[in-house]
Amino acid sequence: MKCNAGFVGFDGTENKRTLLATAEVKKAAGIDGDLNVLLRKPHGRARSIMAKFNRLYGVKAYLSDMALKDKWQAAGVTIEGGYDDFFSASDFIMVGTPGDQELPYLEAGLANDCFVSLMGGADRPGLLKGLEENKKVKITEELKADFAREFFFGLENYQMFLNAKPKLVQCTSCNTTGLSRLALAARPLGLTAVLGNIDRRHGDPHTVVKASPSAIQFGKGAGHQGTDAGTIFEEVNFSIRASKVPTTVPHTNFLNLVFKGDVTASQLVEQYAKTREVVVMPYQDEGKKHDWTSEILEAFLSGIERPISPEIFELIVSDAIIPFRLGDYTILQTVSMVEQMSIAVPNHVESYLLSAGYPADDVHSLVDKTLGIMHGIWPDKLSC
Repeated sequence: MKCNAGFVGFDGTENKRTLLATAEVKKAAGIDGDLNVLLRKPHGRARSIMAKFNRLYGVKAYLSDMALKDKWQAAGVTIEGGYDDFFSASDFIMVGTPGDQELPYLEAGLANDCFVSLMGGADRPGLLKGLEENKKVKITEELKADFAREFFFGLENYQMFLNAKPKLVQCTSCNTTGLSRLALAARPLGLTAVLGNIDRRHGDPHTVVKASPSAIQFGKGAGHQGTDAGTIFEEVNFSIRASKVPTTVPHTNFLNLVFKGDVTASQLVEQYAKTREVVVMPYQDEGKKHDWTSEILEAFLSGIERPISPEIFELIVSDAIIPFRLGDYTILQTVSMVEQMSIAVPNHVESYLLSAGYPADDVHSLVDKTLGIMHGIWPDKLSC
């Protein structure tokens, strides 16, 4: 099996983590092929991450603008070719650009018969309209079906996508990934709806933002996160507001899970612990309380080692659940934490394995064991 993987926006917050994770899983799966990156300007951040990639794995570099070749080569980077060469040399393309810049890369990828994986922020209807207007790519019925299909969340729908043999998928965003893992865990208990609020960060730790520490920006209506998760879990109703709060990590979700009948908090905790890539953080811990998100992340990171770096791929959930009975329904009020730079990465990697035709039987265990992604109850009831 061979599948060359190409990364656009390789030094972006999520995509640099995806490349490293893909390299590890690709090796563990025995899949041959190159790791290709498309370079733009040789700024310090791009040069430093390229040096890391080459030190760890060896990647093949291509340039969007060949006028910058001398600058990149002066930085010690060998250039394999230009823009078109990158797409012709890649079988799989992970597009990790900001949400309004995907079209030319999607267009070039499809024109070169690449499998294209989009991140959660992409606007598929807008991208399809752009392809139709530009008329550079033939819009087949199969491609239209790819644009209309549900979001890719491998833990739930890998086999369905494998059967469909798409050329394009859109992976779940960080918060949609978190919501989807919650729904996956709670569905066996009769989950009917998820309501509540996602407190999104104003920016990643390295991002400069203009925000007051005393200001929260709330959304007018339901955000895309629940709508996107609803394409995967059609039997569950989602209505979730997304607000921006003056913090960096993590996103913190305050969600009400609605069940038909009598469901206890302990039942939900048990389901959490059995669900891949979900870790329960006890609220009470030998007289200590885990009730600050920053302390929870630090405690979790301090005790783990990973093949790549100590990222938090897991959805972290608290067992501080408030039950509420309303007629024939039980509402469980929950708190969960999404480390937004890493949580979507395992799903991105599964989209690469999907493109290579890797079988569904052990795909999740392969990814989790290779990357050390855990599930269970922190700190000593965890497994991959």
